[in-house]
Amino acid sequence: MKKLYLFTLVIFAVIFTGCGSEDEAQAVVIKDSKSFKELKKQGNKTYTLETTAGETIKLTVENDKLTSEDLKNKVVLINFWATWCPPCKEEIPMFNRVYEKYQDDFVIIGVLYEKNKDMKALADFMREFNMKFPVTINEQENFRMAKNFDDVKRVPESFLYGKDGKFLEKFVGLVDEQTLLNHIENSLK
Repeated sequence: MKKLYLFTLVIFAVIFTGCGSEDEAQAVVIKDSKSFKELKKQGNKTYTLETTAGETIKLTVENDKLTSEDLKNKVVLINFWATWCPPCKEEIPMFNRVYEKYQDDFVIIGVLYEKNKDMKALADFMREFNMKFPVTINEQENFRMAKNFDDVKRVPESFLYGKDGKFLEKFVGLVDEQTLLNHIENSLK
């Protein structure tokens, strides 16, 4: 009985937690001797994200509100993820289904949370998983955004914003498909 309980506890912990970074020191750290330029950049809540398709997505997140000319009138899911993370891989097919179903009103932005990722390996991964949504690749900007978004340290971690730009929900670990669908449907009413 004890073994069954321990086994169940371990499975539960694996399912409901995200992956830690490959190297806990990967997070962007600004040293104690901060220059004005570094402080200003850290406080800046506007992000210019570059995608694997060569597109640029500019957005601002401040006071639980997302604003962006690129994402206007869309429900937005910002998903911090990594190619080595099993839960991240597990949610890709669901993301693809939801993204295709609501493509006119919903966008997923996959923010790659990896250092020194080889672009060919990333392209191969995206092709293998048939990823349909944009993935951002500017490492410095991705990690700055992760730091400013509630200090993301584990993946997957996702932030959902309604069509009006208001923050709806934070997901740590796998995004629940039904919850995501409910938020999208309610936001589109």
